[in-house]
Amino acid sequence: MRSRDWSRRSAEIERMDRADAPEDRLFRTLRQFESVNRFFTRAFGALETFVLRAMRREPGRAWRLADLGAGGCDLDRRLLRRCRREGLRLTVRAIEPDSRIRRYAATANEGFPEIELVAADALDTEAWGAPDFVFANHLLHHLPDEKIVGLLRRLDASGARYVLDDIVRTRWAVAPYAVTVSLFFHGGFLLEDGLISIRRAFSRRELEDYIASAGLPGKVRLLRRFPFRWLLVGGS
Repeated sequence: MRSRDWSRRSAEIERMDRADAPEDRLFRTLRQFESVNRFFTRAFGALETFVLRAMRREPGRAWRLADLGAGGCDLDRRLLRRCRREGLRLTVRAIEPDSRIRRYAATANEGFPEIELVAADALDTEAWGAPDFVFANHLLHHLPDEKIVGLLRRLDASGARYVLDDIVRTRWAVAPYAVTVSLFFHGGFLLEDGLISIRRAFSRRELEDYIASAGLPGKVRLLRRFPFRWLLVGGS
């Protein structure tokens, strides 16, 4: 059997991104993401470090965040719970193009009037409003190369602080991911789509090339986080 080429990004399409994805499995996957993000990723840690810390320095201010490719909005709800406990004011524009996912999120977001669901593409800067922060979790690996460069340019032009969380492409991530999902998560798309996500993800050189192509060397920090995570951080 021919071994997989890890030197370049895969062009495979994730099952949950397809129009024919069964809604019951899609919605189960969105529910499972809440547990995945709580216990197995460091996405909320990025929000704590780059969003909450800034908000705490000006606790009386009303803040705005745009979440690109927001999915089921579990991270937005978790962030807002923290803001409520600390007396911080935040509104979120959750940008999500998939109508099925927006329906799921509308139900899950009941009790969170701070979240506005917006039907738009992530690169539609008008849909962002005028955010203080822009956040995206696992959005970049869904995009083709030219859209990643375009997104970085739009982020820089927005004047917002931004943090993009994504995956390191490495064969060493496959076994730990597959074992964890097989043990704890069943009935959704997490296993097959997660393995595709790893193959669609990024090397350091690729991300550095996107940053250079966008004309932003020195303006975007590229941070490697344990175990298989990238953070792209920029803005004022």
